[in-house]
Amino acid sequence: MSTLISHFRRLLVTASFLTGTASKVPAQSPQLFEGDWVGEVSVAGAPTFVRVRFARDSAGPVVNLDMPTTQTWGVRAGLSPNADNALAFHFPFGRDTAYFEGTNTASSVDGRVRFGARDGSLHLVHRLAYDSAFVRSLAGNYAIAADHIISMGPMDEAGGWLSFFDSKTRRGGILYALSDSTFFSGPSYGIDYPIAIRASIHRDGGGRIDGLLWSDDTRERGGGRRETRSKGLARRLDDFTVAKDVSFTNGDVRLVGDLTLPKTPGPHPAVILIHGCCGSKPTRDFGYWSTYLAHHGIAVLAYDRRGGGASGGDFNSATYDDVAGDVVAGFDMLTQRRDIDPKRIGVFGMSNGGYVAPLAVARAGGRIAFVVVRSGSTRRVGDNIDYEVGNDLRSHGFDSIAVARAVQLRRRVTDFVIDRPVVTAAAWDTLRAEVREVRNEPWFQWSRVIWVLYVTPADSGGALYINSLRRSWSYDPIPLWKQVTAPVYIMLGSLDRSVPTAESAPLFRNVFRESGNHDATVRVYPQGNHGLLAAHSGFDAEARLLSYYVPGFQDSVVSWIRKHVGLTQPRSHARLTTHFSDGLRGPH
Repeated sequence: MSTLISHFRRLLVTASFLTGTASKVPAQSPQLFEGDWVGEVSVAGAPTFVRVRFARDSAGPVVNLDMPTTQTWGVRAGLSPNADNALAFHFPFGRDTAYFEGTNTASSVDGRVRFGARDGSLHLVHRLAYDSAFVRSLAGNYAIAADHIISMGPMDEAGGWLSFFDSKTRRGGILYALSDSTFFSGPSYGIDYPIAIRASIHRDGGGRIDGLLWSDDTRERGGGRRETRSKGLARRLDDFTVAKDVSFTNGDVRLVGDLTLPKTPGPHPAVILIHGCCGSKPTRDFGYWSTYLAHHGIAVLAYDRRGGGASGGDFNSATYDDVAGDVVAGFDMLTQRRDIDPKRIGVFGMSNGGYVAPLAVARAGGRIAFVVVRSGSTRRVGDNIDYEVGNDLRSHGFDSIAVARAVQLRRRVTDFVIDRPVVTAAAWDTLRAEVREVRNEPWFQWSRVIWVLYVTPADSGGALYINSLRRSWSYDPIPLWKQVTAPVYIMLGSLDRSVPTAESAPLFRNVFRESGNHDATVRVYPQGNHGLLAAHSGFDAEARLLSYYVPGFQDSVVSWIRKHVGLTQPRSHARLTTHFSDGLRGPH
C-alpha cells in the first residue's frame, strides 16, 4: 500500500509539473480538433483505455487525459514542440512519462508513443459532442426478433447519452455518437474502446429513423469469458408515446417530468420511478427503464428531482420527507388522468430510492398499489454509510486493521451527530481533535469525515449543515416498512458493496413476516453488484468493467408488476415503425 501511495503522490507531482509546461506551445502548433476522444495506448500488445479531451484556453491548446482502468483522472498533458508541425504531447503513464507524436484528423488520432527505451502506439477516435435533441430522438425499443428487444433512453449519470439494455443477451451499456449516423459502445459500461457495439441509423424513404443496424461483438473484460455475437437490423417499435413536461406541485415546489404511455388500450397501470442518491442532480433520464416498461404495457412517470432539470426546489436541503412528498404529488397527478388507472399505480425505488419508497407509501395513506425496490438497505442511513466506507477501503487494498480503524472513526462521527440534538462548540472541538489526530493516516481520505475539520457549530451555516446531516443519518426505514401492506418486491445483489445484503435480506423478510404482509418477496441475486450487474467482486472500481446484468433482473420486474396489476395475458408484439403519426413517438 505504501508503494501505491508513493506512486499516487509521484503521479500528482508529475501532473503538476506538466500543467506548468502545458502553456509552452510551439510557435506553429498543429491543427487541434477540439472535443472528446477515446482509444487506447498499446505497449507490447497490452492496451490501456484512455479518454482524451482537446480544448483551448487563454494560453492555447490544452490536452487532458483520463485512464479509468488505472484510476488516473484529469491529467493535463504537456504539448511538445515539433519541427514537423505534427501533434505531440507527453503525459505520465505508470511510472514513466509517455511521449506521443503523430497526426490527427477530424475523426482519428494515430501515432507512436515512447516510454524510455520502449515503443508503443496511441490510437483515438473522435466522440461527437452531445446533442440532446439528436440523442433523445433515438430513445425507444428496437426489435431484432420477436424475443430480442433492445431498449434505450438517455441517462443523466452518463451525461445524457443513451443507456441501453438488450433483452436477449442481458448486455447493457452506453451509446455515444461516432458520427451523425453511427453510435458506438465499448466493451463495458465504463470502457468506451475498443468499439464493441455499432448502431448505425436506418432511415425510411422519407428520411425518418425506422431502425438501427446493430452489431455487437462484445468480449467481456474484468475476468469474464462471455462473448456476444448479435447482428441484424433492429426495427424501431411503435409501442409508446410520451406526454412531455407533465408537472405537479408539492407545496411551493413544482416538479416536471415525462409520462411514457404504452400504445395498448388504457387506462394503464403506472409506476413512478424514484431516484437514487448523490452525484449529479438526478433528472427524468433514467436510461432505458421508461421505454422498457412501456413496451411491456406499464406507463412510467419519470421526473426531474427537485433542484434538477426543470424542477424547482433545493436538491441539497431536501429531506426524505420532502422527497417522499414529491412522489406522492406525482401519484396524485396520475390519479387525475383518464389514461391512468388510479388503483394500479406503484413505485419503483432504486438504491437510495429504497429509503424513500416506504415513506411515500405511508404519506399516500395506503393508496399506492405496489412497491418495487432495487438495492435498498434496512440500516439507518448513517449506519449504512459506515458499511460503504469499509468497502471503499477494501476496494483500495487496505488491510482489515486499517478498515476497522476507518469504520470506527466514521461510526464515531455518525453516532456523535445523531445522538446530540444540540452540538456545543466544546463537544465539537473534542471530536475534531480525534479526527485531526489521524488525518495523516493513509486510509483517512476514504473515511468520509474530512469535513469535520472544516465545519463548526459555532457558525450558523455549520450548525445548519450538522442539523441536516442528523435528519438524514437518523432516518430508519424499518418502522415504515412494518406499515406497508401493499405487495412488495425487493431485489438485492449478493456482492452489493453499498448495501449489506447479508444483513438486509433476512431483516426485510422478518419485518414482512411479523407485519403480516404475505405478498412481499425479497430476492437475492448471486453475483449481483449494487446495480445488479453480474460482478466478480462488487467493488466500485470493477463496475466500469462490467457489461451484463444478472439473469432475471429486468424480466422479473416486468413479470412481477404485470402479475400484480392484472396484465396476465402474454404481451402482443407491437407493430414496427414505418412512419411517425405524431410528435410524441419517443422522447424528443
